[in-house]
Amino acid sequence: MSNNSTDDLEFEIQTRWKIEEFHREIKQLTGVGFCQCRRAEIQKNHIACAMLVWNYLKKMANPYGEKY
Repeated sequence: MSNNSTDDLEFEIQTRWKIEEFHREIKQLTGVGFCQCRRAEIQKNHIACAMLVWNYLKKMANPYGEKY
């Protein structure tokens, strides 16, 4: 493997890990998994609100502007 492909692989693994962290945190912190809505539009709105809440909570947890 070349150094470039190793760097690309490491970047992809880090990106996937960030996505996994996001899914776990949004489920735990906002209760997005407990939505009992049946209509797609209501589910979409619930998920969008949960993402806004997650974003706000992350900003409050990192008061010094650290990247998440």
